[in-house]
Amino acid sequence: MDDPRYVRNLLCGKYPVQILIRRGHRKTMAIHVFPDKPVELRVPLKCAWTDIDAFLESRREWIAESLESLAGDRVPVQLQYTDGEVHRYLGRPLRLRLTEGRTRRVSVLDHFFDLRCSRPDDAGMVKQVLETFYRSEAKRLLPGRVSLCLARFQQPLPVPQLSIRKMRSRWGSCSNKGEICLNSLLMQKPLAAVDFVVTHELCHLKHFAHNKSFYRMLDRVMPDWRERERLLSRDDAVLQLDLF
Repeated sequence: MDDPRYVRNLLCGKYPVQILIRRGHRKTMAIHVFPDKPVELRVPLKCAWTDIDAFLESRREWIAESLESLAGDRVPVQLQYTDGEVHRYLGRPLRLRLTEGRTRRVSVLDHFFDLRCSRPDDAGMVKQVLETFYRSEAKRLLPGRVSLCLARFQQPLPVPQLSIRKMRSRWGSCSNKGEICLNSLLMQKPLAAVDFVVTHELCHLKHFAHNKSFYRMLDRVMPDWRERERLLSRDDAVLQLDLF
């Protein structure tokens, strides 16, 4: 039976929600919403309760929207990487148009991803080529987004060391050394959502924990961050939040 000290009750929209707090060997806080069991918040072993409560408070709307989606029997979309399938680039829906060729190439046209590879009928290869394209675009575009978002801050922040890679469960992270890592798959999302992730991580350069000071800074620098955050979960297959 779960220790009652590790339960939080939160009103999320019209839902009174019981949230189980699970501590473990991890570096981030993550909310997991399930169709058949209580919501879980997974946190680092030594995470302060004030940080936990502040994080939950900031995620009320996201939890409510996730529960409503599950109540509506939302069906997860499993991508097949086949000709004609819709994928996204900076929020734009584009259809894959697959052709055979020795040289791998992805071009973004008005309504298509024009993707060429040696085996266009091999879903694994098509996925690899498309994700390589996302990574290349992330390396090209994200440093500029970091510079633009830095300009939002009234107090100058140090320019962080930036790395880009595909991550399974986070859109971005910030180390205690001030190094920021961004997920290359952000290239699927609208620029408004990309800038939210970047700004969130830049706030961590000043306030490493998700505490009240952190959210005050985020509110001041990007007042509409909650609307931008919702763009991250739109069209995603899994209802979980493990971003930072």
